[in-house]
Formats: sequence, structure tokens, C-alpha cells
Amino acid sequence: MDPIVTSSMISTALAKLLDSTATQAGTKAWDALTALLTRHHRKAPDKPKSADEVATLAAELSTAAQEDTVLANDLLAWHQSIEGSDNTANIVSGTASQFVQGRDFHGGNFTFN
Repeated sequence: MDPIVTSSMISTALAKLLDSTATQAGTKAWDALTALLTRHHRKAPDKPKSADEVATLAAELSTAAQEDTVLANDLLAWHQSIEGSDNTANIVSGTASQFVQGRDFHGGNFTFN
């Protein structure tokens, strides 16, 4: 199965990176992305300065990842390093007539019938 890299995944990671760009972690994350892109024979992009530039770069990287599975795998690894490992993974196997997926439910009572 080919890895799936979406523009919104990259946008989220880039936005998080730009919020922390003044920190050592933000600088390392940006350096890791530029090194990754250089390895894939792409010119390292200028660091985005606005939400529009983040969206443009994310769309370009997502499109490139659709054409290059090695790049897609590297971008997924980079994304994981930015986003961390607190992601929820719901796995359903076998037969399930109904199930609920979710994470971080807040405030209130929930009733499932």
C-alpha cells in the first residue's frame, strides 16, 4: 500500500513548526525537512512566513509525494517527528455492525443506542 501524504497533514506540521521556529526544536525540524528535500533532488524551499505560504508548500509537497513513494515515506516520518506519537489508531477487524471511533471527547454524557 502506498503511503498517503495529504496537504492538510503537511500544513499542520508546518504550522506547528513555524509556531516554534525560534526554538531549537523548530530549527531542527525545519533543517530536517530541508535536508530531506535536498536528498530527493529538490531545491530546499524558503521557510514559509504566512499561512498562505504554508498552504502552498504543503500542496506542492503533497503532490510530489503522490509521484514518489520514497519521498512520501520520508515525509510521513518527518511528519511523525513533528506531530509526535500521541495519535490515536483505531483498528477494527473481523465483523462489526457498529462501532464508534474517536479521541479527546470533552464535556458531557454520551449515549449510544
